[in-house]
Amino acid sequence: MAALSGAWRACQPFTIYLHFMVNKLDMKKTHLMLASAILLALSACDNPFADPMADATAAYEKQDYFAARDGAQAALRDDGSNAAALELLARSQIAVGDGENALASLGRLDKLPGKPADIKLLLAEANLQIGDAAAMNDLLEGNTSADAWRLRALAAALDNNEAGAINAFREGRNAEGEKVRLYAAEASFFLARSNANAAREAVGLAQKAGPTRLETLFVTGKLAQLDGNSDVASRAFLAVLNISPNDRPALLGAIAEMGNLGRVDLLRPLVERGRKAFPGDAEFVFLDARVKAQDEDWEGVRSLLQDRESALADHPESRGLYAEALLNLGQVEIARTHITPLYRSMPDNPQVARVYARVQLELGNAAEASRVLAPLVNRPDALPADLELAARASRG
Repeated sequence: MAALSGAWRACQPFTIYLHFMVNKLDMKKTHLMLASAILLALSACDNPFADPMADATAAYEKQDYFAARDGAQAALRDDGSNAAALELLARSQIAVGDGENALASLGRLDKLPGKPADIKLLLAEANLQIGDAAAMNDLLEGNTSADAWRLRALAAALDNNEAGAINAFREGRNAEGEKVRLYAAEASFFLARSNANAAREAVGLAQKAGPTRLETLFVTGKLAQLDGNSDVASRAFLAVLNISPNDRPALLGAIAEMGNLGRVDLLRPLVERGRKAFPGDAEFVFLDARVKAQDEDWEGVRSLLQDRESALADHPESRGLYAEALLNLGQVEIARTHITPLYRSMPDNPQVARVYARVQLELGNAAEASRVLAPLVNRPDALPADLELAARASRG
């Protein structure tokens, strides 16, 4: 009711104006005008029938956890003691990895009647997300559900205890409760260690238990990446984005696979989406610069990266691309000062080595350029551009 009355107050100037117009005009001649005025009035104000809690619940069921979080927060602005909204907010925050705020929401919820039966499990996961494994273990004492074993496995993995993690995943498989998140977590564990065979079994179990779950779709995409199957990987990541449009890992995965498939037309809008959703994120700044480089907009690349030079100091790909932009703009000496220390710290990075070799060629150091390019051109999958560059270097 509070939301309805608030929206109604926002609409009052328009409803008063409408009432005035109805009394002034001949109703028989103005039905269309009145209908248009009503639509205009309603479009210019908040929807008086909006129900943020219903929207949040629908979003959560759809697995769009960011939208669910925002809807629950809107519901709480209307009623700060709404236990259902607090519970939904906490679950959404946990789903997006925001353990710190989830703990605050659960703290508020704990003071209200009608707490969820699994509040200790929720608190345990939130504590794990902020790195407090001891608090997590205390909260899980006596809990033998599949979800509890999932959290124990994740805690062991974070502590680099691989044997403990594998044992916990095994216990979870034999435990009671829903297991999709357990299987997906196990798959992620093995994928992070490039163990495709072990990951494949866990992904298969997740696909049987919950084929349309975000966790399943994501690990399906990651396994396809590990297998080198860009078509399957891209479709899996796009399926995640169809559910949760701003899922960062899925965005990055989809962009990478679109690049592998040569689908720059599909890659561009994904990069733009990432830049809007995560404006200060180094990865999306770099990807935006890469799109500009694809268009040979080297001034745009230089400007974009220069404006964020300090923030990108720990992002070697961006530093290498910045040097490449300077080189293409004819600023060879400045490019040299940027690429040389980067090459010395990571000589095996192909992008960095390529730019460094080009700089050496421009400075007349053909022998050094040839030395640097040798590992790239001697590969069976050597790029034509590298072969051409090496030919230039061999000619001195």
